[in-house]
Amino acid sequence: AALSEQLTVVGNLIGDATVAVVPRTAGRLDAVYVRLGDSVALGQRIAKIEDRELLEQIKQAEAAFEVGNATIRQREADLRFAQTNLDRSKNLFDRQLLPRQSMDDADARSQSAVAQLDLARAQVQQSKARLEELRITLTNTVIVSPVDGFVARRAADQGAYVSPNAPVVDVVDIRRVRLVANVVEKDLRRV
Repeated sequence: AALSEQLTVVGNLIGDATVAVVPRTAGRLDAVYVRLGDSVALGQRIAKIEDRELLEQIKQAEAAFEVGNATIRQREADLRFAQTNLDRSKNLFDRQLLPRQSMDDADARSQSAVAQLDLARAQVQQSKARLEELRITLTNTVIVSPVDGFVARRAADQGAYVSPNAPVVDVVDIRRVRLVANVVEKDLRRV
């Protein structure tokens, strides 16, 4: 026959895992979409950081990128013109109709046009990298839950300044829970 004995204890149920949801960028919270106890899913929006200034920076970076592309087109036209002049100068020089100095000047202008085009291309790459960086930062202004669970703690409200080292909320996974309870020494043999 099986023997059973009951013991009543008081304790706390603790979720299997608790995850601190932190922003990936710093800023002032524009909105917090969840409350204490809310159920959240993986990838669900938890909060939003103000992005107005960032959106303005993106507009400026897009404009700089467009200006850079226009500069490339201008530098390509300058290079074509310089190369045409160099070809013409070489032809005249070969026929001894142009002094060496004029041909050297045309050659220097052509080399300068190549350098200017290279510089314009480098500047466009730089502005493209800046634009991509700003766009990544913009996506980071949306704070999402990294797990399924429930909001166990809400550490920040709308208007608060947040940074990557401070959680906005804690999400607890309660699909599995543990009981943490104190048992008096005399009852240990019964557990």
